[in-house]
Amino acid sequence: MAQLLVSVRSADEARTALAGGASIIDVKEPDHGSLGQAPWSVWRDVHTVVSTAAPISVALGELPDWLAPHCPVPPSQAWTGISFCKLGLAGTDVNWQKAWRAVRSRLDDNNGPAWIAVIYADWQSARAPDPESILEQAIRTDRIVGVLVDTWDKTRPIELDERWVSRAVRVRQAGKLVAMAGGLDCRSIATLGQIAPDIVAVRGAACVDGNRRSAIDLGRVADLSRLVRTFRP
Repeated sequence: MAQLLVSVRSADEARTALAGGASIIDVKEPDHGSLGQAPWSVWRDVHTVVSTAAPISVALGELPDWLAPHCPVPPSQAWTGISFCKLGLAGTDVNWQKAWRAVRSRLDDNNGPAWIAVIYADWQSARAPDPESILEQAIRTDRIVGVLVDTWDKTRPIELDERWVSRAVRVRQAGKLVAMAGGLDCRSIATLGQIAPDIVAVRGAACVDGNRRSAIDLGRVADLSRLVRTFRP
């Protein structure tokens, strides 16, 4: 059975998402981009609410954010209760693989959680690495336990073709999770049958009026949860 991941920006939203049937709570700040990082204090507040009721993941922004001089690293206690983290690769250069490994190493030194690799379906617009190069790295890296297909530009819904079905098969054959996001709503989620993701990740579709900057809506989460449970990875 697939799991519904709902991205929240506060402890109150986490409560609503759990009540609606979310299986995974993701912490991010939508005002800061596709994978905007929320303050570490929000991670702590969400963990206080969620505790062991569901796994928690956190968004860490984009790789270039972590390459700035004296970029602060989350203290060890910030990772308490966090199961997964994900870092976008938008705006990277030809040395992205080395930089990505270096950032993961820095955070792993602080007992960080497992990693979810992020592939932007609109990678050209995001100036991110192509999907195949990220997929290759993700499959052969033990600390990366899954791959998330997302969109950098949230004004355009994700567009999928047979190549994504093939990529999902390769990820699953490597023993890793397949997660799908990218402006998904009930209609587009219903088209993911061939991919049969392990995780369906949403923000906007779970919010009032479908606006990702609005508050999480209990009824929308419940509808999404019922739909996602129909998938059998």
